Amino acid sequence: MSCTLYLLRHGIAEVGGPNASDADRSLTEDGTRKLAGVAAGLKRLGVAPDVVLSSPLRRAEQTAALVAEIIARDARVEIYPPLAPGHKPTDVLQGLGRHRRARQLMLVGHQPDLGELASFLLTGGADVTPLPFKKGGVAAIDVTALPLRDPGVLEWFLTPRQLRAIGRR
Repeated sequence: MSCTLYLLRHGIAEVGGPNASDADRSLTEDGTRKLAGVAAGLKRLGVAPDVVLSSPLRRAEQTAALVAEIIARDARVEIYPPLAPGHKPTDVLQGLGRHRRARQLMLVGHQPDLGELASFLLTGGADVTPLPFKKGGVAAIDVTALPLRDPGVLEWFLTPRQLRAIGRR
């Protein structure tokens, strides 16, 4: 069964201080506002994931919860540790087989990891064409099956500004 994977980079987060943990950085007020506009654009595009998987870092969790609330209230939001920074695309893909029945699956994570994951999904290599995700940017990649058997197809790759403009129409 085919599946559309939506790769979403977390929204704008607080700047970390010298004694602050990177994992505890929250979304800013501006980041939350802009993400609501991104979610409105996603909703207008018909994005309604069955499951939303999030990095365990606070800013990603907050992003996943906010976006799911707007576009897919019935979707399960789950913490997925391989989406934390520093994991290889193969680490992320290993556990996705349990979601093979999902028609739409959203992965909320970080840069450069999401860019490398997108490259891997499209070309089989993480460093071939890494996508430059802005905070709140989203890529839609169709895959024929989970676990991945063949390269995916990039349906669209939109910036947060583009998604907010779509949401305002």
